[in-house]
This record gives sequence, structure tokens and C-alpha cells, in this order.
Amino acid sequence: MKRALPDADTVRAAIDTVLAEAAARGRRPTVTAIERLLGVPHATFHRHYAELIDTHFRPHVPEPAHPATTMSSSAADARAEANLSRLRRESTDLRRTLALYEEAIRQLTLENDALRQGATVLPLRSRA
Repeated sequence: MKRALPDADTVRAAIDTVLAEAAARGRRPTVTAIERLLGVPHATFHRHYAELIDTHFRPHVPEPAHPATTMSSSAADARAEANLSRLRRESTDLRRTLALYEEAIRQLTLENDALRQGATVLPLRSRA
């Protein structure tokens, strides 16, 4: 059984309520809050009330506040250069570490081969 959808006046009233509550709390109003208030699923709400969202809701939503300080391009360039320098140091350190590991593996391989060629096998007693 399908549930009856609210009429346009009810939706407008819900939009006004959400706008007022958001303004009172100092928050940004959302369509999700309207959907929750009406108990209508997201897709259904947009399918049936897209025009009300565009004409009655969006014009009343305040613009988001822009950050007060914007980073100048020279500061951004300096930060990028510092990051690049750090990455180059890390890369150099990783190459040195890799060279050490390669040498350790080479030595272990030679020792293993020497042990395998000259190893003597000692027979163990059986546990019986």
C-alpha cells in the first residue's frame, strides 16, 4: 500500500520550518532535514518536489561563508617547495636503505650457497 504524499502547501510549510530552525541554530538548512520532517524518501522527494526546492528552498538558503584568509600564491609556492624538498630527502633515504638491504641479501645468498655446498648431513636417530 502506497503512502499518500504531502501536498505542496505542507511541503512549503516544512521548508519554512527547516529554514527557521536552521537560522535559529546558526546552521545551514538542508533538503535532507525537510525530507526527514515529512518522512519522505530522498528520491521520492526530489522526483515530486524538485520545483519547490528550486523556487521556494534554494533562494532562501544563505551563501556559505568564505574563509577570511586566503593563502597567497607565494606562500603556496613556498609550502609546495618545502614539501618537494622533504619528498626528495625521503627518496634519497629510501634509496640508501634499499642499497643496504640489497647488500645484506647478496651476502646471505653467498653464505647460504657456501653452507649448502660444504654442508654435511648428520643422521638423526629415530624416535622408536
